[in-house]
Amino acid sequence: MKKLKADMIKAKFDEIFENRTEQEQLKLDAYMLMAAFLSEIEIILEHEKISKKTLAQKIDTSPSYLTQVFRGDKPLNFMTLAKIQTALNIQFETRALKNQTTRPTSFKKTPFKKRQKEMASY
Repeated sequence: MKKLKADMIKAKFDEIFENRTEQEQLKLDAYMLMAAFLSEIEIILEHEKISKKTLAQKIDTSPSYLTQVFRGDKPLNFMTLAKIQTALNIQFETRALKNQTTRPTSFKKTPFKKRQKEMASY
């Protein structure tokens, strides 16, 4: 019985995450990128014992807006990210890795064609 229920849950999970349009996939990717940055920021805030209210003051924004960003209700933009980086005296590192899964890469307007060709040699 437990195996059957686990199989049903897995099937539903697969259905949700495998049948996405390109637009849905892009939104999910954007959300995951945002979550990765916010997760790192939360770790630093906790370690340094800095509240989100204090961080909001340091970056000259409202605590309400910052709360909405951390809840995922508002997008984290690069200007806010840069302000947080300065306020916390940190620097984010970035790197691009080749996807290990097969996903559609034929987006209609891809401004990074040149970069894609460079990455194809990985």
